[in-house]
Amino acid sequence: MFNIDTTNTYDYMNNFFGGLNSNNGVSGTSSLLGDYYAVQNGSYLKLAKKFYASEEASASADEKSLDMAKSAAEEAVGSISKLMDSKLFEKVETTDEDGNTTIDYKKKEILDALKSFTEDYNSVIENTGELDDNSTLKNGVRLVEQTDVYGAALARVGITIGSDNKLTIDEDAFNKANMTDVKSLFTGGVSFGKNIQTKLYQVYSAANNSLNSFDSLYSSNGTKSLSTGNMFDSLF
Repeated sequence: MFNIDTTNTYDYMNNFFGGLNSNNGVSGTSSLLGDYYAVQNGSYLKLAKKFYASEEASASADEKSLDMAKSAAEEAVGSISKLMDSKLFEKVETTDEDGNTTIDYKKKEILDALKSFTEDYNSVIENTGELDDNSTLKNGVRLVEQTDVYGAALARVGITIGSDNKLTIDEDAFNKANMTDVKSLFTGGVSFGKNIQTKLYQVYSAANNSLNSFDSLYSSNGTKSLSTGNMFDSLF
């Protein structure tokens, strides 16, 4: 009978199996034994905790980015909806200091609404541009592509698309523009406003769906809520 010192079991077994031919079906046995002893001495536990901590931090950052994209899209939907309201483009009668009466569009109100929309739109572009979430990112790209289709029409009313895909308003150009063109851009079932509203809804929906999937995988404090982590921890 062999007398084996159990304190050196790993070295013994490693040397024993390491010398056998891999063609005999025992290749990798020593590696498995090494893994087993790593589990026993706590090495795997340390690695697992480090891995899950990294995963949870990454998930928390991704969730925050998605939440910001969702909120930005929601704000933009609200601001473009105001521009799509035909009442905004109703002409009103005004009288100046000399008593002269004119009937015209409420340019200041329209411009203020347009400024709010461009700010919210640009926030959507900024918050979706570098997302790791493919679904939300794709819908952000579709939003940009849809806006590009109306590039020439937007330019006629003082709105330009920059190289960063963000919108800029030239107030002087806007004030000189035909308000009928502005109205046509934002009102009606086939307008720029309607198409962009639809794309913004899609960005919002994609971000919201991805956030819901995060909720099923991670708890509110960023820890995994599925059984994967618990199952792994139960090994130790």
